[in-house]
Amino acid sequence: MSPKMPRRSKVNREADLSDLEARLARTLRPVAPPADLVQRLRERITLPPPRLVAKRLASWKFFFAVVGGTLSGLALIITLARALFYLVGRRHAGQRA
Repeated sequence: MSPKMPRRSKVNREADLSDLEARLARTLRPVAPPADLVQRLRERITLPPPRLVAKRLASWKFFFAVVGGTLSGLALIITLARALFYLVGRRHAGQRA
C-alpha cells in the first residue's frame, strides 16, 4: 500500500462493496437467450440411461481415471497459477526498485 493513501477501515470497505453491489444490481439486467439456442441445447444435452451410469460407477478403472484426471488438472492449474504469481511478483518488485 502506498504511504500517501490512508488505510481504509473495514466498515468503509464493506460500505463501498455494498454500494458497488447496489449499482451493479441496478445496471445489470438478466438477458434471455434466444429460443432456438435453448431448443438446440436441449436436443444436444442428454442424460445417459441409469444402467449405464451405474455400470460406469461400478467400474474401478473408470473411477480411477476420473479421480486421476481431476487431480492432474488441479495440479496443472495450481502450477500455472503459482508461476503466474511468481512472474507478476518479480515484475512488480523490479518496478519498486
